[in-house]
Amino acid sequence: MLRSILIALDGSPSSLQAAGLGLELARHHKAHVDGLGIVNSAWIQRPEAVPVGGMAYKTALDLKELQSAAERVDAVLRDFRERAGRAGIPSFDIREVDGSPLQVVEIEAASHDLIVLGRNSMFDVDGEICELPLCVDLIIRGEPRPVLLVPEADRGPRHDASQAPVLVAFDGSPASSRAVHMFALLGLGAGRVVHVVTLDRLSSGRAEETARRACALLRRHGAAETHAIGLGDHEAGTPAETILGLAKALRPGMIVMGAYGTRGIQEIFGSCTREVLNACPTPLFLHH
Repeated sequence: MLRSILIALDGSPSSLQAAGLGLELARHHKAHVDGLGIVNSAWIQRPEAVPVGGMAYKTALDLKELQSAAERVDAVLRDFRERAGRAGIPSFDIREVDGSPLQVVEIEAASHDLIVLGRNSMFDVDGEICELPLCVDLIIRGEPRPVLLVPEADRGPRHDASQAPVLVAFDGSPASSRAVHMFALLGLGAGRVVHVVTLDRLSSGRAEETARRACALLRRHGAAETHAIGLGDHEAGTPAETILGLAKALRPGMIVMGAYGTRGIQEIFGSCTREVLNACPTPLFLHH
């Protein structure tokens, strides 16, 4: 059962989306939620090569950026408090924390069931967002708890996130099995329509049989309706193309994927899931 949610916030558009989805799940599951505003001052004030006589200018610029980051996080936490109050969340807390986002989340996540994180959260680290930001990448890789990764803009239908249909990418590997079990045990599939897709290079019949086993588990954990989708190579494109195509056709509110699998859907940071992470407009539930 879902009892506690950690939402990591940096004020970016995707973290605002993450706050909204996390609060909606907390309301539905009557879970405690912590909104954590992270200021990465060590990165802002990191040593850099400067011209002779330029240190005073760098120091002043660092202080200005640090103040801007603190003001941004303060504003997002005020907004979070107001939204939590309006949503009627029974138990919530907000805090500003200064530190490396990877270390902060690692420490704070120990008392939570689920981490909710904006897909494009930068946590004050410079750079263009052409792929998954490094700090987000490291959190997903290192965190043993499930992570719900939320994109900047939800282009899907406007519906209650706790009741929207779900797409599960399942290949029977230990990684995908752990992800499905964690999703089910947290109660995130209860009362929802769940579509389970399995790819098998040799046989669509064998793929459908594998998907049906996951469907049976999800029904026992309260899924309102399940659909097994088994596909062979002749029926689908690449695993990433298949998942993204089904996401477009089925318009799920969430996609469930395992990390570090080696068959069918492939490993979380292999080419398949990297493409899904970068292109998918749907929140991703990731676990390994």
